[in-house]
Amino acid sequence: MTYSHDTTAISELTGQPVSTWSENWQHECEAKAVLAMSKEQRNTFFNGRKDENGKTVDRGVIAIRGLKAAEDLKALMEKLQETRMR
Repeated sequence: MTYSHDTTAISELTGQPVSTWSENWQHECEAKAVLAMSKEQRNTFFNGRKDENGKTVDRGVIAIRGLKAAEDLKALMEKLQETRMR
């Protein structure tokens, strides 16, 4: 199949080309997006948000995907930060 645009990008984590259709690229992009959030936004992203009555307003990643998925994402974020520091 031919596309009108390039479907590869350079991974910040590996420095190698990666398909923009791959799960690896999806995970890397999500980690970058979460790193760009403020600390408060990250907390809401992972843990959700409740209103003043304690009712859940927004479910977080932990509630939606589970603790393991949240931990995996946090580990990828840490790896990305380490890569950026080099």
